[in-house]
Amino acid sequence: RQLIDRARNVRDHAIQFEWRSDAASRASFALFQFGVDAFRAAAMVTVLFSDLSIGMMFAIFGYLWFMLTPVQEMLNMQYAWFAANAALGRINRLLDLKEEPRYPALENPFRDRHTVGLTLRNIHFAYGEEQVLRGINLELAPGEKVALVGASGGGKSTLIQVILGMYTPQQGEVLIDGVPVERIGLPCLREHVATVLQHPALFNDTVRQNLTLGRDKPDAALWDALRIAQLDGTVAAMHDQLDTVIGRQGVRLSGGQRQRLAIARMILSEPSVVILDEATSALDAETEFQLHRDLEAFLKQRTTLIIAHRLSAVKQADRACVFEDGRIIEEGHHDELIAKEGLYAQLYGERQM
Repeated sequence: RQLIDRARNVRDHAIQFEWRSDAASRASFALFQFGVDAFRAAAMVTVLFSDLSIGMMFAIFGYLWFMLTPVQEMLNMQYAWFAANAALGRINRLLDLKEEPRYPALENPFRDRHTVGLTLRNIHFAYGEEQVLRGINLELAPGEKVALVGASGGGKSTLIQVILGMYTPQQGEVLIDGVPVERIGLPCLREHVATVLQHPALFNDTVRQNLTLGRDKPDAALWDALRIAQLDGTVAAMHDQLDTVIGRQGVRLSGGQRQRLAIARMILSEPSVVILDEATSALDAETEFQLHRDLEAFLKQRTTLIIAHRLSAVKQADRACVFEDGRIIEEGHHDELIAKEGLYAQLYGERQM
């Protein structure tokens, strides 16, 4: 409702501005034309009551016209300058934005390895004056699955952005198999780390293109990824199957189908590290159970970081880390954390299956 009201308000302001601009333009032209006609009338009266000849009058008109042309061009230049100056201000603000750091690719810990370890060492990050991450220390062994849980706003998603290099921490470092990201390079890091978000980015293209992102993949691999993601039946029922256009941001799919399509895309990329950020939040319990069951073999040999609120997703991990106010306050297996009767027990104690 608020979005519709804002859109209507923008439309009304645009109509008012267009009307006022057109009225001002017409009034300016009318005033100019009135001045020219008044000068002509004065010239004709002067011819009648003085020794000014008609030829001299036309000569004055010609001189006046030659004078008005450059004046009009100067006015047009002024109008263009005001319009360009506003656009230039927006461009300059864009150019003033700080670029992400460009690290040299000195080492590649992913080379010839199926998966790698991930270490976060004393990570601090703040949005302006608001401290979000406060000394995060976390280590994932190669092939280990770790769940990050906690109340919304605790800093879990921000930590994912730091791992991917989207945000640069004010203090601390991210290491892959003991190698700092600054020696790996962000392109190499992002090539081997796959992230599935709660609201995945999808393109107004076919299922095939959203899965492969332009890479050459055999249809058998696509169907296998869709099978693991519990989406093969849905795609098979579509009129054009893999060549079905899903619309902008996957508008022709449900929320759960969009998430499963993103999971299938992640499977096809064969990453070394997997990050699932509320990746199954829109699925029903039965579909989620089947998805985790079929996905287990794929994730078994891959370092995996799971952000979730559902207990069913958290219990897939080898251990869980509990976030609160930008810190890890509890860590351990599900049963151990329940026994501690801390924040984890408050979140999941009554939901045990």
